Amino acid sequence: MELKINTTELAKALSNLFPVLPTKTTLEILHHFLVTVKDNSLTIYATDSNVAYQKTLPVFADGEISVAVPGKLFHDTIGSLPDTDIKIEFLKNEQKCVIHTDTGKYTLGYILPIEFPKFPKIEEKHSFKINGEKFKKALQLTEFACAKEEQRLAMQGILMDFKKDKLVFVSTDGHRLVKLTYEDFQPEMEEQLILPGKSAEHLAKILDEKDVIVTVGEKLVKFEMDGGIFMSRLVDEAYPNYESVIPLDNENIMKINRSELLKTLRRASLYIHTKIRRIDLEISKDMLSFTAENPELGTQMNEKILCDYKGETLQVAFKHDFILDAMEHLEVENVIFKFNTPTRPCLIEPEVQNENENLIILVMPMRVNI
Repeated sequence: MELKINTTELAKALSNLFPVLPTKTTLEILHHFLVTVKDNSLTIYATDSNVAYQKTLPVFADGEISVAVPGKLFHDTIGSLPDTDIKIEFLKNEQKCVIHTDTGKYTLGYILPIEFPKFPKIEEKHSFKINGEKFKKALQLTEFACAKEEQRLAMQGILMDFKKDKLVFVSTDGHRLVKLTYEDFQPEMEEQLILPGKSAEHLAKILDEKDVIVTVGEKLVKFEMDGGIFMSRLVDEAYPNYESVIPLDNENIMKINRSELLKTLRRASLYIHTKIRRIDLEISKDMLSFTAENPELGTQMNEKILCDYKGETLQVAFKHDFILDAMEHLEVENVIFKFNTPTRPCLIEPEVQNENENLIILVMPMRVNI
């Protein structure tokens, strides 16, 4: 049995499937792709038992087959080939998969998929459609603030909070929080779902501008898009009350150019203490004074940036990475910082919010010794 397909099209699909394969597992079969050919369609399926993703591509085939091929070798081989049409031949008697090009032949062994996990089935509770580009943006804007350490499982994921007339995406690691609200979304349900951070990272790479059909079950969620189906377990845990930690009385307001601040933060990374990673700010009427130092090495950076500030002169310290991450994920000319006191949470917002969107980044300061 053989099929014909273009390498570029196949390589693109495999590049999205490959990250799903587990790096460590006791089930050797999970290091493989399940390859199924039927009715001139090629379906490739990868799973790590928590996430499952399958992609279907049109092909020219002269039969049907379902086999498990070595994931890394298949991915790396196809990815290394130039843009060309190839023939993939499956030799059933020898259990071999042979990739033919005009100039070469590449032979892989395959195994029968007897032990390969079945693609998950979901019992639908709710279903809705969302624009893929907006969904991708929400995941990319929130994923960086998920907890990376072994904390509460819920905080390692992204909350999708469906309210009566809007959809809110939230992430937090206990020291910072991102909240993105789409105010033009009508979910027709009120529920909270927590998508694991790793699932969100995979999904964000797959999404494009096309609409996504989302099906919600009791323990699983399914995303259908452009020939692909992505399934993930949901986090079965309550999410912290994020609204209660967002301050409403931050009246010291600083407007600053994001690009200039980002350049300063990147220079500061050369001077901060590698473990403490602290930056000190002093903010006055039209100036942000910036200090980063590493006493162990005797290095220090002092820099001033023009800003527009209304409020009392303020000295505040932050973990460098928290402000840097925020600036790298915002794509605006100017950002607004809203302060209360040096020990209270700071809010960071775009100067101009996109239509029907509201984005807030909360960052907890470090203690300042005055």
